[in-house]
Amino acid sequence: MTDLFALIHAPVLGPASWQPAAAALTAAGRRVTVPSLAGFTAGGPPYAPALIKLGAEQVARAAGPGDRIVLVVHSGAGAFSGALASAVGAAEVAVVFADAGLPEPAGPTPVVDEAFLSYLREIAAGGVVPPWPQWFPDAAPAELFPSEAARAAVEADARPLPMEFFEESVPPGGRPVDRAGYLLFSAGYEAAAAQARRRGWPVRDLPGSHLHPLVAPADVAGALIELAAAGP
Repeated sequence: MTDLFALIHAPVLGPASWQPAAAALTAAGRRVTVPSLAGFTAGGPPYAPALIKLGAEQVARAAGPGDRIVLVVHSGAGAFSGALASAVGAAEVAVVFADAGLPEPAGPTPVVDEAFLSYLREIAAGGVVPPWPQWFPDAAPAELFPSEAARAAVEADARPLPMEFFEESVPPGGRPVDRAGYLLFSAGYEAAAAQARRRGWPVRDLPGSHLHPLVAPADVAGALIELAAAGP
């Protein structure tokens, strides 16, 4: 059995947020796929099932019959981890949460928590939330990016999304996340990392920004390899 690392970007971002880390994993001799979730809102609501189907189909196409899938979910993609793990259809799936929210242990998982929903409702216009770079008063903080080229690539991926998407929940019934690890980058996700520790999962701390895979891709790749090999 070989590992296929499937790097799942946040719904508000795109594959560019993972590409440097994907290149580092490839250079380390690992097989990698970086699905694109672009267009998951095209068919109208409900949006969560469409996102899950789109991501899972791309992972399944990249996987061989004997592969273990190492599903690496970043940021808001964490809410979809159990559903994606189930939908890819692999015999074995490990999940690594990279500065990501954790799914609810039972019941539906909100796409966005209620506190942040209030902010999104404030910035939405006509039922549409602007692209992620416009969520900030001026522009996305420069420290998130190692270069202007990296900033341009990430911002080019970002698209406006329906407010309805953020108000949805991922339904229960996905595959239980019983083989998991946590990779912490930023202070905003310390509570999620602490929860992962309480669940007995291995946790690695790489202090940096929320987009650390852009800034230190080799370090992130190394940590992902370690977490994929570690038992919960």
